Amino acid sequence: MTSNSNIIKSKNKYLESLKKRNLNTPQILQTGLYLTWGTSLLLALTTISGAQVQRHAIKTVGEDAARSVITAQQIKDSLADMGANAVNQLLVKPGQNLTADKGFEYRRERLGKFLVQAAQNITYGDKEREPITNMVNGLTQYMLVIQQARDANARGDNNALLTHYYEAVKINEKQIQPNADTLNQVNLDTLNQTYEQQKIANAASELLILMTGLTLLVVLLGTQLFLYRRMRRVINPKLLAATIISFLFISYSIYALESSVSNLKLAKEDAFESLYALRQARALAYSANRDESRFLLDRANAAKYEQAFQEKINKIVTLPPGYTLKTIIPKLAKGEQVKDFTGLIGDEFKNITSAGEREAAVATMTALDKYLDIDKQIRQLAVSGKYAEAIQLATGLSQGESDWAFEQFKIAHQKLLDINQQQFDGAIKDGFANVQNLEIIALITAITVSTLALFGLRQRLLEYQ
Repeated sequence: MTSNSNIIKSKNKYLESLKKRNLNTPQILQTGLYLTWGTSLLLALTTISGAQVQRHAIKTVGEDAARSVITAQQIKDSLADMGANAVNQLLVKPGQNLTADKGFEYRRERLGKFLVQAAQNITYGDKEREPITNMVNGLTQYMLVIQQARDANARGDNNALLTHYYEAVKINEKQIQPNADTLNQVNLDTLNQTYEQQKIANAASELLILMTGLTLLVVLLGTQLFLYRRMRRVINPKLLAATIISFLFISYSIYALESSVSNLKLAKEDAFESLYALRQARALAYSANRDESRFLLDRANAAKYEQAFQEKINKIVTLPPGYTLKTIIPKLAKGEQVKDFTGLIGDEFKNITSAGEREAAVATMTALDKYLDIDKQIRQLAVSGKYAEAIQLATGLSQGESDWAFEQFKIAHQKLLDINQQQFDGAIKDGFANVQNLEIIALITAITVSTLALFGLRQRLLEYQ
């Protein structure tokens, strides 16, 4: 009711303003026509601007920044897994761990692929180009030094092996890893900033569309009312059609933008937040798996690597006091909220939004629990002086061995990643679809409304010639 009364008041003010200017009937009709043309064009322009702003935000979040963030995380977990395979190669004589040999080469190729992807998706200039270049240079040095460690292993020179290996670790930790973090942060900051700016820009766009659209409706309805009062024309069909088309277009434009905003919110706040946390968890898991092997390679610093392993696991899953993975998993499977249960995967349980996501998260936790049980056995064997058995358990792929258990974790975790990736991709696709052709529709509407107004008033104007 309030909205209707405001429109009536606006129409009356519009008519009164025309009367105060002492305009005759043809002049009033021409003014109404010109105002219709102007406001319909302005409505089209504000809609086009709003659609372009929204499309830019979707592209930045969904295609540019998010893709580079994920690639940076894939670079990090590839580095960690390649490092784990390198350690597994060095734990035994050359050629005795073909799985580690193949794993190292596979990760090296994957790492090269991800670096190429990152280079192909440079959208922020030197902020991305420089860390990518540094990673490529660092990787070249890393490969040379790792080969020196392998050569030392072949000679049976354990001191040289450790010297070269830790030189490779230094290159990774000082040059490659920080640049991967930089690439990640540049794009993550851009993603978050663009998303926040988009929310403000979209609200402004919708307000402008609404204000311009209401102005157009006031002009059309005011002109129609003038014709009724001055010329006793009950309805002008063409002006009525222009009014209905304008109203429908305004409603559609706001609906399209709001739907696109909702899909972008779904992509960013639901899917991407989970996807990013899970990607971080994956990189940490690879790194922890590498620390498990380092625990056996460098016995003098075993305690340091055991601590590093546990710290990374705690970042992945932080259990509340009195809980173990075995006692908390049944509660999570039932959908119960457990107080103080956090960590990257722990937080995932607070953001379950897709079908099958909870089941995949529970399967990931279950696989992690099995892996950690075997890790305890490895450390017990090492403490007992049974290093050969500990190395076999740590590097074995048979059921019940560590690398087998870690592979099960990776498979379960990948399913969880895929669910969130599909949700993210689907929301981005729908967000684009919501504003597809909106600019064309806006221009067609402006032309249609202007043409209808012209022909609707043309007959009345001809009566005064």
